[in-house]
Amino acid sequence: MSVTTKRFQLPAALVLVGVGLLWGAAFPAIDVVVDEVPPLGAAGFRYAVAGGIVLAYAAVVTDQLLPRDRDELLGIAVVGAFMFGGYQGALFVGTQYVSGAVAAVVVTMSPIVAAVIAVPLLGESRGLLDACGFVLGLAGVAVIAQPSPGSGVLSTTVVGVGLVFVGTAMFAVGSVTIQLAEGGLPLEALQGWAMVVGAGLLFCGSVLSGESMPAPTALSPAAVGSLLYITLGAGAGGYLLYFGLVRRVGATETTLVAYLEPVFATLVSILFLGHALAVTTVVGFLAVATGFALVSREMVADALTDGFPGGDWLTDTP
Repeated sequence: MSVTTKRFQLPAALVLVGVGLLWGAAFPAIDVVVDEVPPLGAAGFRYAVAGGIVLAYAAVVTDQLLPRDRDELLGIAVVGAFMFGGYQGALFVGTQYVSGAVAAVVVTMSPIVAAVIAVPLLGESRGLLDACGFVLGLAGVAVIAQPSPGSGVLSTTVVGVGLVFVGTAMFAVGSVTIQLAEGGLPLEALQGWAMVVGAGLLFCGSVLSGESMPAPTALSPAAVGSLLYITLGAGAGGYLLYFGLVRRVGATETTLVAYLEPVFATLVSILFLGHALAVTTVVGFLAVATGFALVSREMVADALTDGFPGGDWLTDTP
């Protein structure tokens, strides 16, 4: 008598959509949070709590919690400094000047920047179409920022978009560099320690900039709920899924999630915050998306003809 084994399969494309939803909804939630909580302090709190949760999870599901060599320490430092400290700090501060929906569109530059950075770091080759795609992406960001030629004073939109773009570039650097520096540390432990490192950097920035955290009782229910969501849902849960995708299908393919974030961010902003969708935001997003299609045309073609690269991401055989 034979025993049949059932397999639970979670396609990579489904995981990608899930991360896009978690992170996309986080942008308008950050809007709500930074209206009442200083940005660097809020970001630091987010990843201090999320990092503790992820490390507790890593202690249960992995056989290695602590880094054992220099490569693993370097991986923690890279992810902590670039993908948590730098990116999140710039994002939270930038969201004081632009809406979460606009910030989400700027973040879509991450795949393009990652593809460009992969040339010197990973030895990938790029040609004229890739250069055109990068320029088109930058043009899309410029459309969103709407700079005023000849003006001696930068508008708040330009400042906000500029900050988010700098953070996006740091995220892209980290997502590519981690492939060279992560070592063999389990992704749950890597993520948890990196969150703690990033939180420490964010708290240092908060102190140096003179931020003053309000008492919890002074916060509105909406701010408290939004802070809990970006900490537990988008923070702990979203990044666990993200790093799994990076290891499974690669950094460039995984950053496709950036193109789902503006969609979910805009829907949540319209439905729950009453925001309107600006034409320049749509035009900028289309320009950036077209730029990415040029930069990663082979990967996009494969995804359209053969399905999302990487096949099944999670497989459990009981």
